[in-house]
Amino acid sequence: MDRVKFAVFTDLHYDHIPDGHRRLQEFINKVKKADIDFIIELGDFCYPREENRIVLKELENIGLPCYYTIGNHDSDTFSREQIIGFLGMKNNYYSFVKGNIKFIVLDGCYIKRKDGCIPYYKRNYNKTSDSYPYIPPEELSWLSNELNDNCKYYMIFSHHSLANEYAQRGVANREEVRAILENANGRGNRVLMCMNGHDHGNAVVDISGICYYTLNSMSYIWHGLKETFNYSKEIHEKYPGLKDMILYKDGLHAIVTINGDGQLIIEGMRGNYQNITPSDVGIWNNMWNGVSIEPIVLSMNT
Repeated sequence: MDRVKFAVFTDLHYDHIPDGHRRLQEFINKVKKADIDFIIELGDFCYPREENRIVLKELENIGLPCYYTIGNHDSDTFSREQIIGFLGMKNNYYSFVKGNIKFIVLDGCYIKRKDGCIPYYKRNYNKTSDSYPYIPPEELSWLSNELNDNCKYYMIFSHHSLANEYAQRGVANREEVRAILENANGRGNRVLMCMNGHDHGNAVVDISGICYYTLNSMSYIWHGLKETFNYSKEIHEKYPGLKDMILYKDGLHAIVTINGDGQLIIEGMRGNYQNITPSDVGIWNNMWNGVSIEPIVLSMNT
């Protein structure tokens, strides 16, 4: 396989917005024309409810493999087992190989306590002073083993950032994770990129020769600064969180191509805000939670 090409999106939050289905359909229509090998979603897709199987079915109908990542809001009212079963995942963290590239999907939706790590459930991360998000020791050991094989390149996916230093946004033990990745590179392997969602914005940073890329949300920015009511009363009653959001007009996503020589090309997109802008709620520099909240997905060619 000379090249691998995939589509990636994150943070649709299907249950929290009135136009999630439209956004997903726009994505699907573009994907069908893009000649890709698979789709990957980076968390906070939809609640694992029976009525939401329609969105899984629509992705399946494309006829391509679709891989999922567990996000912090997926467990708002559902257990880890329910999420895994709904999404058809074999495990909450896993890997798959395409050509000479191994794709590794991590799960950082854990809280580190003195007696060990516990998974997110019913927003327990909002009720603790312990470290979170956190990647448990057994997952780190697994990651180290996954990077010790004969694959030529590696691509790391996670919901939470392995680079964001903003309070309780990035993985709490990110330096430990990065040390494993850097050690793999030191052995002659090549980690091409670590890509995450969660932060509802854009960021790219190079740390010790590894690129860390934050993918913007498909849907919105959550701010909680100033309530705004720009939709009908009925919509606000059905989606009470809307008053604290800035919705993007477009369903943001990226198309990624990795050539046989390790060249990585990200085809991003430039969109628009739907009807509220950051300045309307008092954000003047387009930065929030350590990322840029412009309605774009960053393009790259490395």
